[in-house]
Amino acid sequence: MWIDDQVLAESELDICLKSWIPAEPVVVLGRSNKRGTEANRAACEADGVSILKRIGGGGTVILHEDCLVVSCGLFVKDYFKNDLYFRLLNQALIHVFNAHIPNAAFAQRGYSDIVLGDKKLVGTSLFRSRNYLLFQASILVDTRIDLMETYLQHPSLEPDYRKGRSHRDFVMGLKELVPLTTQEWLQFFADELQGAIQKGMREELLPAQLAQVPHLKSRIAEERDLD
Repeated sequence: MWIDDQVLAESELDICLKSWIPAEPVVVLGRSNKRGTEANRAACEADGVSILKRIGGGGTVILHEDCLVVSCGLFVKDYFKNDLYFRLLNQALIHVFNAHIPNAAFAQRGYSDIVLGDKKLVGTSLFRSRNYLLFQASILVDTRIDLMETYLQHPSLEPDYRKGRSHRDFVMGLKELVPLTTQEWLQFFADELQGAIQKGMREELLPAQLAQVPHLKSRIAEERDLD
């Protein structure tokens, strides 16, 4: 699927970083999610909202024109230290946030969410293949609660800090903190994120492992069961 393919297609690079704004609403399932459980399939089909599945784990999200998606492919030393890599990559995102919202105490909660207090702003996912790591983050600028309530079910699994809260009570957007547009945030991440990743992960990064690239590219456009 295109969300993964755009980075896997350039997996011969030491770091491939893509930041973009979705053109229309699309529901994206995590690797182990099922559309009948996580999405309101009838509403999606009635309104022509696509349901796709990414290669990485995590929960189901709805992407839209008021959110920002960051995808980063890179090579790391360890096959298994995913908790560390989530923390370092999330800290790089927080570094960009704090450059423009300096007094906000962003933190990681749950397994890999970025929050302010008990409100979620960013969901992340990870795909691993030997030394390769594909990290993806969906960043809410405007929450678009209307889309969440229409096209998503309450998740079948939730982080402990959610405590059963509805979408409306659980998430917040960056525009509640500063009057910056999604396009402005896109530019900030394009300009600042790669440097933050390279600095924060300098002890863990490897150059591209070219022998692993053919297998990674074989995953492009693979079919994924939505049910």
